[in-house]
Amino acid sequence: MLSKAGVVYGCFLLLGLGTLLPWNFFITAQTYWDYKFRNTSATNETMPEPTELQILYTPMQVCFSQIPNFFFLFINALFSHKIPQRLRLLVSLTLMIIFFSLTTMLTQINTDEWQVGFFILTIIIIILINGSGAIFQGGLFGVAGMFPEKYMTAVVSGQALGGVFASGARIISLSVGAKDETAAFIYFMIAVGVMILTLAAYLYMSKTEFYKHYSNCQAPEKDKDESPATNRTLGEQAKIFKEIWPVGVSVCGVFAVTLGAFPALCVKIISMSEDEMWASVYFQPVVTFLLFNVGDYLGRQVAGFIMWPRRGSKILYFLVLLRIVFIPLFLLCNHNPKSPIPSLFAHDAWYVVFMLLFSLSNGYCSSLCMMYGPKMVSEDKAEVASSMMAAMLGLGLLTGGLSSFAFALIG
Repeated sequence: MLSKAGVVYGCFLLLGLGTLLPWNFFITAQTYWDYKFRNTSATNETMPEPTELQILYTPMQVCFSQIPNFFFLFINALFSHKIPQRLRLLVSLTLMIIFFSLTTMLTQINTDEWQVGFFILTIIIIILINGSGAIFQGGLFGVAGMFPEKYMTAVVSGQALGGVFASGARIISLSVGAKDETAAFIYFMIAVGVMILTLAAYLYMSKTEFYKHYSNCQAPEKDKDESPATNRTLGEQAKIFKEIWPVGVSVCGVFAVTLGAFPALCVKIISMSEDEMWASVYFQPVVTFLLFNVGDYLGRQVAGFIMWPRRGSKILYFLVLLRIVFIPLFLLCNHNPKSPIPSLFAHDAWYVVFMLLFSLSNGYCSSLCMMYGPKMVSEDKAEVASSMMAAMLGLGLLTGGLSSFAFALIG
């Protein structure tokens, strides 16, 4: 029988999975978006050039995901103590479920006659979902920062597990052979179901004595209002950031490189395999998305056990800086022959190796940073430090998302 601590750990894992589930499902359903924004006048006998909407969708989706994500993570870091924790988490998660349900319903509507309108509507939904998701993610990191380090590991591992789940579900939906819109409907419905389960997990977890002990939920409301956390000034928050900025900048750097290349640059890499089914249908879902998410998950899990380099070590900062090399490596993989950049690493095996190292290092380095941040300050400052770390993570995602436009055009 699981202990209360084990149940809470499992809930944190599921909550972590739920934070990035909409993002993972949006980016993994590449063939669905290609179908929605295809050239509807092209015949089956021709191989049409990508439409402007198809070319624009991935980098715009990345950018308009990360702009509201960073904005609300930043706002959360500054003012989260002024809004009840439970209210922030419940409202934001509920909004995520509502907006993603709308996306699911749109899979069953013929949008061929209003592709531009559908494109704009999709971008608006992406902004709303990621704004809500940022509030939820920032609040969740803040809560996890008040628990022992392994619970932060559960959250970040759950985020990576969400990617594995999304990638696996997408591959299964493709293997069924259903039409793009039908496969996408089933695929997105799975995400809605999991997010509802995530909401139920939080409601249950928040009522346990184990959760209340660490999150101080059992404290009287009067005590909470008078606590240092709720009255903390911007000057005090600046002092907290001064203590954690090295790992904050590091986690920003990790995700700036990751989002700079993935997925906008990576989806342009082409398989050299003679197997048409592998090259045209399964190569991207398996190598780009599934392999990345599996490697990311493994990296985060390993970080929870090894925790090397130790807190404060400059080796960690060097490893973060070293990840920049992945951008030129991906640019030199097999891509559009019209590109001015040569394909020095044309064989599929090169891309597999680079993707594995890229994903493992992303999960490992980001997890160490997120675990170390809250532990570099006193316990009463841990929640604020965690929210700041989440904001720096969001800044890295935004930076990478904006730079992905340039890298995608170069590739």
